[in-house]
Amino acid sequence: PDLAEQGEIARGGMGAILRVHEPRLGRDLAMKVILGGGTSGEGLASRFVDEARIQAQLDHPGVVPVHHLGTDAAGRLCFTMKLVRGRSLEELLAAAYATHDGAPPTRFVQVLLRVCETLAFAHSKGVIHRDLKPANVMVGDFGEVYVMDWGLAKALGAADPDGVGEAPARGDRAGSAPSIASSGSAHTVAGSVLGTPRYMSPEQAAGRTAEIDERTDVYALGALLYEILAHRPPYHELGERATAMDLIGAVLAGPPRRLAEAAPHANEELMAITEKAMARAPGDRYASAAELKADLQAWIEGRVVRAHRTGLVVELRKWIRRNRALAGALCVAALVAS
Repeated sequence: PDLAEQGEIARGGMGAILRVHEPRLGRDLAMKVILGGGTSGEGLASRFVDEARIQAQLDHPGVVPVHHLGTDAAGRLCFTMKLVRGRSLEELLAAAYATHDGAPPTRFVQVLLRVCETLAFAHSKGVIHRDLKPANVMVGDFGEVYVMDWGLAKALGAADPDGVGEAPARGDRAGSAPSIASSGSAHTVAGSVLGTPRYMSPEQAAGRTAEIDERTDVYALGALLYEILAHRPPYHELGERATAMDLIGAVLAGPPRRLAEAAPHANEELMAITEKAMARAPGDRYASAAELKADLQAWIEGRVVRAHRTGLVVELRKWIRRNRALAGALCVAALVAS
């Protein structure tokens, strides 16, 4: 279709997002174009096309719909999609911390719930995102929540089109990181590993691709919750100048600073959820994004959080808070009976 470019919105490692206008229907769209023009390698082009196809096939409210895949006037691969108006979770968190917003993290946990729902749907279709981070979560002006940038997404059982990440792991030993392309620590890197270092699971950081599954995304969800609670991303103790290699090495060496130290006033149940989601061994994490969502939903509703050890007294208190009228009636009945 004839589209009028209206400027660049964002830029990533594989493509740039442009705002375009479609005159026939009188609407604005987002168009992602591959970087590098005609010199782009075959693997990069294949990955770009896979991103468009995966995103188009994930028919879910939390995934931005794709309208068209083709080439633009300059001959570059591109695809168009709905233009999302809003702010990223990264921007919302930064704004809250800059104003010293002391409100409980409920609003951000609710955003994370929607992200869990979207990831659970993608996982049900056999798709792993592999690059979940605050910058890739968009909150619309009317509360819509989208998981963005499926450029590193992979269908389980399928090989990466350009072979990136499929080589034997070279960083299985603690403190020994696999090779990665030069990149800022907050950005997506590629090489023998894929993803964004601060939010990578140990198996992802080590390049152990055979172990990457739904629980790899669960770890990243836990890393988002860590940042919500600590007001800093995991491994923030390394400082803003930490390189991607520094962070990969830290992830391989051990877990980030414990939330009990990084966020001593955070809710204990949310800390327990975070620690379970970010467990070093995949088998110790939530088995799915749906399970993680269930615990977050339980926290919001004041029910028992499975990741947090509680006794009969705690569970009784939670039940009373949820059923105040009934609890009061039972107390009156007990007093009358006595």
